[in-house]
Amino acid sequence: MSAAADQVTVAHLRLSGFGSTVEVPFAVGEGVDRIAVEAVARGHASFGIGLFDPRGAAYQSPGFRGVYGSERHDFWVSARGASEGFLPGPIPAGRWTLVFPVFRSLAATDVDVTVRLRHGPAVAPLAPAPVPELVRDIPGWYRGDLHVHSTASSDAASTGTALAPEAWADECRRAGLDFVALTDHNVVAQNRALAGADGTGVLLLGGEEMTNWSHGHATVAGMATDDWLDWRQRPRGLRLGRHEARITDLLRTAEEMGAYVAAAHPLQLLVTWQFFAEARTHGIEVWNGHFSPTDAAAVARWDSLLRRGQRIAGSGGSDLHGRDNLAGISAGMPTTVVHAEALSRRAVLAALRAGRSYLTRRPGGPGVVVWAQGADGVRRIMGETVRAHRGTPVPVGATVRGGRGLRLLLIADGRVRLRRRLHADDETVTTTVRSGEVRYLRAELHGRASFDPRRPLAGRLDMEALTNPVYLAEGRPGDEAAAGEAWWDVRRVQVPL
Repeated sequence: MSAAADQVTVAHLRLSGFGSTVEVPFAVGEGVDRIAVEAVARGHASFGIGLFDPRGAAYQSPGFRGVYGSERHDFWVSARGASEGFLPGPIPAGRWTLVFPVFRSLAATDVDVTVRLRHGPAVAPLAPAPVPELVRDIPGWYRGDLHVHSTASSDAASTGTALAPEAWADECRRAGLDFVALTDHNVVAQNRALAGADGTGVLLLGGEEMTNWSHGHATVAGMATDDWLDWRQRPRGLRLGRHEARITDLLRTAEEMGAYVAAAHPLQLLVTWQFFAEARTHGIEVWNGHFSPTDAAAVARWDSLLRRGQRIAGSGGSDLHGRDNLAGISAGMPTTVVHAEALSRRAVLAALRAGRSYLTRRPGGPGVVVWAQGADGVRRIMGETVRAHRGTPVPVGATVRGGRGLRLLLIADGRVRLRRRLHADDETVTTTVRSGEVRYLRAELHGRASFDPRRPLAGRLDMEALTNPVYLAEGRPGDEAAAGEAWWDVRRVQVPL
């Protein structure tokens, strides 16, 4: 390769406002084997930078190659390599597009963009290897973290202590987790890297945190290696810009992928989920990192959705960006514990969608199952339904492991129905409700809040565990089986310690 074969293009653009996306096309000729881009701002705008190949920059385009947030404004791609978070692959001739998501620019900011095209011999791209989807083919309780970041996220990489994607299997084994979803911000290169990890005993789920920088985030678990979800949506009532869509388009695409989607930290300041009114995700992240006041508000919002009849699952995740952090968060804080037919992608996603799960503060935290007993004597647990004629007394309760000294709350339709301090590690608490008067029942375990003024970000409220709901409905007893609803008898399903 000679220096004369290289090509350098410089562009100038001006960014301003909030929540827009600026597109800058550039031409790539024959024989290019590497593209390198750098953007330098002459001002204080907060913006990202991304790349689409000649397949176009339209919404959900297969030409997406990667995007960074405000932490980094340079990258490169080639047939067999790329900057962290970007996808390697062919460099075809044609019209490529840079995209600049503008997060915040209080004053118009000039940005100088340099594109360097290197010419060289064509190299065949490497095909991504599949990631094992079945780890253990037996039913059981499986612990996981549904919200973690790797070095593929520009903000995580900037911490200096983020884990590489392939290191997450070892991290799960160390923490005592059975599965993890890598949910990096708007990128999916991390999912390709999972094939090179030693996944022995750990289910590695492809994922993404769809990061709509203006209107909220969503964690997505269970994506195939080459799946990707766009971030460019606006809520109903706001005019769509070029290459933008509604959130229903994202959810439809995720449904086709078979993935599990949860609104992430939905009431957290600056990243509030603004799509509640127009679309229903499979789940809502009611616990993000240490249980905080915004998580308590998310639980209250979740209850309001459940009272309206929405069967939406509650899930959680650590949102870990770097192993060294001021909040003292580590993998599995909190842990989402599912009862699944197997430790497999299909079975874990089915359990998540059904809400057959509970959350606990850490991988070794207390376990709790809430149940309702049907006329057949079977105790159906969270995510399932007991049917009875209106006014029929229905035995309900919670079975707890590792709960000594904690307070158990049974919550019916958003109101505390029973409150009990636990005096033994293993304890079952029961009461009765009437069919037709209660729509759902869930449980919480509370301990003690903690706050250290020297480490304010490590403070947490007193939540130790919480369950998804078990549902009660009017109808003929036994209709559960006729409707094909799955059930798990807690007399045969041991609650994990």
